[in-house]
Amino acid sequence: MKKFIWLGIFFLVVSFANLVSAAVTKDSYNNQIEKAYYYNNQDFAYPVVTTLNPAAAQKINSEIRRNMEIWIEDINRRGGEDVKAFEISYEVPCNHNGGVLSIIFREYVMIKHAAHPWHIVHTLNFNSDSGDRLTTDSLSEIAKHGNDYTPAEITRRLKVYSKINNRPLYSDFKQLDKVPENFYFDDNLHVHFLFEPQTVAHYGIGIIDLDADAYADIVDTASN
Repeated sequence: MKKFIWLGIFFLVVSFANLVSAAVTKDSYNNQIEKAYYYNNQDFAYPVVTTLNPAAAQKINSEIRRNMEIWIEDINRRGGEDVKAFEISYEVPCNHNGGVLSIIFREYVMIKHAAHPWHIVHTLNFNSDSGDRLTTDSLSEIAKHGNDYTPAEITRRLKVYSKINNRPLYSDFKQLDKVPENFYFDDNLHVHFLFEPQTVAHYGIGIIDLDADAYADIVDTASN
């Protein structure tokens, strides 16, 4: 049986020689992003980023590789020999001239005898000018409604989203206990929070993608 997972720390040599280069100005520049494969395995895709600041690019790419290692090792620990298939893909919802880079990583994991596969999401957000990772503490500095991102307010918007889109939450779900770490920015710098299956709703609802800014000013008619 072919194994899809490797233990240990992997050292990836990233060469920028093959990345696109161009004479661009700061105002028109978008980070160059190339798809790469983890240990040449096309089931594990990750982005390689080039910015105008090579030191920032190195920080970003090191953080991406570090997290890939963590995610792969975590699935190996949780699934072991029962893992039948494991894929990682990514998308880039925001590659903003203002220095905001958001990346969504999606894991598909099939476990032997499991009723359904695991669908796992992770997000990484960066200031691409500096290479620093953006966390939930950064929301108030970037997002239009950043100061409103409390567990109670995100819960309110989530319940509005649930009712408008007919995607019911668990009947016993009351309130989030913290600001979700899985968030990303879109090109309008709206903040989206991602909720994996079986976190706030049944598996059949799938991954919930809450555009928190879109629901910021809608009156809540869904919560008690």
